[in-house]
Amino acid sequence: MKILVVCQYYYPENFQITPICEQLVQDGYDVTVLTGLPNYPEGIVDAAYKTGHRDEMINGVRVIRCYEIGRKTGVVHLALNYISFCVSALMKVGKLDKDFDLVFVYQLSPILMGLPGKKYAKKRGVPMFLYCCDLWPESMKMYVPEGNIAFKLIDRISKSVYTAADKIAVQAKGFFPYLETKHKIPKQKLVYIPVFAEDKYLLSDFHPEDKTVDFVFMGNLGLAQDLLSVLKAVESIRDLKGFKVHFVGDGTVLEQMKAFVHEKGLQEQVVFYGRRPVNEMDTFYKLADACLVSLKADNQTGYSLPAKVPGYMAAGKPIIGMIDGSAREIIEESHCGICVGAGDVDGLAAAMRSFITDGQRYAQCGDNGRKYFTEHFTKSRFMEKLENELEGLCQ
Repeated sequence: MKILVVCQYYYPENFQITPICEQLVQDGYDVTVLTGLPNYPEGIVDAAYKTGHRDEMINGVRVIRCYEIGRKTGVVHLALNYISFCVSALMKVGKLDKDFDLVFVYQLSPILMGLPGKKYAKKRGVPMFLYCCDLWPESMKMYVPEGNIAFKLIDRISKSVYTAADKIAVQAKGFFPYLETKHKIPKQKLVYIPVFAEDKYLLSDFHPEDKTVDFVFMGNLGLAQDLLSVLKAVESIRDLKGFKVHFVGDGTVLEQMKAFVHEKGLQEQVVFYGRRPVNEMDTFYKLADACLVSLKADNQTGYSLPAKVPGYMAAGKPIIGMIDGSAREIIEESHCGICVGAGDVDGLAAAMRSFITDGQRYAQCGDNGRKYFTEHFTKSRFMEKLENELEGLCQ
């Protein structure tokens, strides 16, 4: 089977679509990726990709790169980034030198990346499979009011992309109601394939060796993660001794977080590391007594399952969550930690206080998480479900 994968992000950007495509090749599929110029999350396109690497082979995957403007900072640059890739990919997809049996759209933000896949599938009469990692236009509500003309335009585009797909896989069960009600997608076109994490951490010994109770948050430090609320929870338990909260990552609210820590005098409790390479994650898992996850619920994107949750589970770390939707269901179902509702600062503070003062109560959480991970979140389970769906569409 020859598969055309459309996703704005690909290696060296750190998204799961890269290991997915490389595994498809290992499993015997012919994979070509239509993607953009690497610039996430810094927002600056590397000089090497401005003039080269536009058509290359990476671990058996043919990678064709379209022009795009770097994200930089601010809503205007973000919009230009989204639009430039979409326009470039729409032009490029009509000139590809190979016929494909299926289009696989790995849909992160924005939904615009689905348009080139839709164009190819419609023109060539082949099926389109869409893996939905982010709900649109719901995600746009963080930046644009619902009555705005741009929002209405993206709403129409979103509906056209979702309805064009022959099958839509969602990474969280909480996405089903939105797609069924908002975009009128028939239930039979939807399937649940949860995100995966690498299982290399399953057998690692990450038992902390110091006496400090360390909470670790890994990943994007953005608006959706509601991290200022996490810091407010930290402030309310500053009377306790012997704990620290570590933030590993970068994002749009990092400077606001640093300013809050400075203003409230939380330098002894909070540590920032910035964005770190993947090969350093072992160090932070070893440091962590528990891992944090949080997500706003002011719109339905708050019901997604952050990819960090399976990663935390594989590492055998108790999870302290301030989140709703699929993530909360999984944390509670697996008994791998404690979870309070999105935005519940007092609840999060109480949960962290409980973990600091009565850590033995959570002694089994890490093993529970690893067991649940093995049953639901391995890469092999993900690939089996994905390939079954792709084969089914082509048949």
